[in-house]
Amino acid sequence: MANLSVLKRLLSEKLSLSTKLRLKRLVFAPVRWTLRLAARAYNFAERVRESAEANGLDVRRAWDVRARARAPHAVPWGASDFLFLARAASLRKHEGKRDEADEKTIKTSDVRTIKTSVVIPVFNKVEFTFQCLRSLVRELDFDDTEVIVVNNASTDETREVLSHFGGTLRVIDNDTNLGFVDACNQGAAAARGKYIVFLNNDTVVLPGWLKALVETIESNERAGAVGSLFLYPDGRIQEAGAIVWSNGEAFHYGWGRSSEDRRFTFAREVDYCSGASLLVRKDLFERLGGFDRRYAPAYYEDADICMGVRSLGYKVVYQPLSRIVHYEGATAGTDTRAGFKRYQVVNHAKFYEKWREVLEREHQPFEPSKAERAANRKWAVQVAVFDDRIPTPDRDAGSARMLSILRALAEWCHPVFITTGKQVWPEYEKLLWKEGVETAGALELRRLMKTRRFRAAVVSRPYVAAALLKPIRRADPRVKIVFDMVDVHFIRFAREAGLTGDPQTAREAAAYQKTETGLARASDLIWCNSSADKEAMEREAPGVPSVVVPTIHRLHARGLSFEEREHLLFVGNFLHRPNTDGIRFFAGEILPAVRESLPGVELLIVGDNAPPEFASFEGVRLLGYVPDVDPLFARARVFVAPVRFGAGVKGKIGEALAYAVPVVTTTIGAEGMELRDEEEALIADTPHDFAAAVVRLYRDAGLWQRLSDNAHAHVERHFSPRVVGKIVNDSVRSLLGDAGQSPSATLTTSKARG
Repeated sequence: MANLSVLKRLLSEKLSLSTKLRLKRLVFAPVRWTLRLAARAYNFAERVRESAEANGLDVRRAWDVRARARAPHAVPWGASDFLFLARAASLRKHEGKRDEADEKTIKTSDVRTIKTSVVIPVFNKVEFTFQCLRSLVRELDFDDTEVIVVNNASTDETREVLSHFGGTLRVIDNDTNLGFVDACNQGAAAARGKYIVFLNNDTVVLPGWLKALVETIESNERAGAVGSLFLYPDGRIQEAGAIVWSNGEAFHYGWGRSSEDRRFTFAREVDYCSGASLLVRKDLFERLGGFDRRYAPAYYEDADICMGVRSLGYKVVYQPLSRIVHYEGATAGTDTRAGFKRYQVVNHAKFYEKWREVLEREHQPFEPSKAERAANRKWAVQVAVFDDRIPTPDRDAGSARMLSILRALAEWCHPVFITTGKQVWPEYEKLLWKEGVETAGALELRRLMKTRRFRAAVVSRPYVAAALLKPIRRADPRVKIVFDMVDVHFIRFAREAGLTGDPQTAREAAAYQKTETGLARASDLIWCNSSADKEAMEREAPGVPSVVVPTIHRLHARGLSFEEREHLLFVGNFLHRPNTDGIRFFAGEILPAVRESLPGVELLIVGDNAPPEFASFEGVRLLGYVPDVDPLFARARVFVAPVRFGAGVKGKIGEALAYAVPVVTTTIGAEGMELRDEEEALIADTPHDFAAAVVRLYRDAGLWQRLSDNAHAHVERHFSPRVVGKIVNDSVRSLLGDAGQSPSATLTTSKARG
């Protein structure tokens, strides 16, 4: 080493700067070239990976390794943190007086309607408590949420820190340490909310944490408790829903894995969720007597309360969109031989004794290799659903229908949505996960068919069915096939060909008729979009059971009164040719006549992929894609649907009716919706009659009000999630041979299978 040092010193002294630079270039140029090549290889590999994911490869499952630990990421301090501290200090200084402008700081004496009470038991560890509160102030709306901190006689600075936030928090100070169970019960007894969320102080809640919990329980009346996805500070999964084996042992599913692994990204009905972040309906919590004191001071009380919730006929749901970082063991330690942690062993025996019969009857035997099955209480009944795209429900009616179908199926089985197209909408995929739908790409089909036992497969659209029906049959002949036509394509194309005289469209119609007929005859059940479609398919595929599954619409707020509204409205996706044709027809042959009688009235056009020429039409305002259409429906006076060709139920019309906006449409537009002229809509086919109907409806307040009232009632009777969801579920259950179905589940069939 000494000789090397001497050599380096001599070279440094003797060599000229230019020589040194040449030597540096000689030595390090290959390194630069190597790095450039490596960078290009890396970029190429990234593009391949992105393309593979976009085309449906589950990269996380293919690269099945535990997630690598990452450095903890601290959320930077922001303005909300500063305001939180400043307001707390101001309250302290003025002894509870608050500035009216401080909307975020709510005194406990205020009269508020509390929806959610967050209960945080604490004992020492003031730094963790402060970081937890800091994350909550970023997340909560204190207008309908309260935070109750139960201080279990902390001996550090906890009492002093909490005293500064008396106007924001409700603090219960105990003289002795009551333990986790009694502190939670104490906080729950003081809670004013409809829902109680138990939260450890050694947690940091991430954006959307509470919103996802509350939305999950409010969207499912049978959900009694909802838990979060727990992450370690380095980003790895700590728990993605929990399992209770038949021997009473608890198992944290997903431990050490990546939070992006699709096995853990969708909501599921589970055995239990950890009480470090657990929402429970307050009425159920009280019916169960709170956390059972036999588990005091801590451990197994969360598994026990979830078992109790399920014993009352409610579900426990794991919701991965609610995320927290949990510093496991920060408050109770990790050694089960000492301190509070020893009660984890002691209480296991108590828990098993209490629930022995249920555990042996309903729970899986201890077998970690089958954790994926045990972590999903609906695993036994799985239904695969295939479509060519991730549903984008705010962009097209077909997607909204598909999302509603998936929601309906998720009520009683485990739906797996498999797309044949590129997955370029991650935010929409998360929407499916939130609803309890697992997602996969078509490249995963072979693996899924080998590792799962699908009872049924819903194949949506003829070109998807044509590609997948035979592979599904080959992989598992036991799978029942449901051909979801969306609409009968050959009818739509035949009508377009009749209108335009285009021979190519006529050939497409003939090709679709052959394809759809063959697919229908090879299926076990046909879902048609309208009664007219159903009649057509009964002729084409006699003997194959069929039901009508129309577009599905939730009722919306009715918006402004007749006098406060103005303009005409059209909403639709313009990749759908009937929509493009309809607007050209309306703008060219109907709107000029309307504007002669109603000067200043405009047609507002909303929807993706609109041709640029629409913006140049006289009297037209092209808005394009609008994420939130509520304000438009609330203000528009008349919805127009000038449909000249198509098939199935027209989702755009159903959506307008759901907003109680009166509709003027054509006979084809009204087809299959059981709309009566002058009662639920105005129906006209010629340009003259259509324009006259628009003008009349725009001016006649009495007619407008009658159609508006009837529209809401019509949607509720025929197109609501409750009504159509029952059709979906009954048809599949009947196909699977569920004898417990009502007579309404009986499928309509013809004489014999052809």
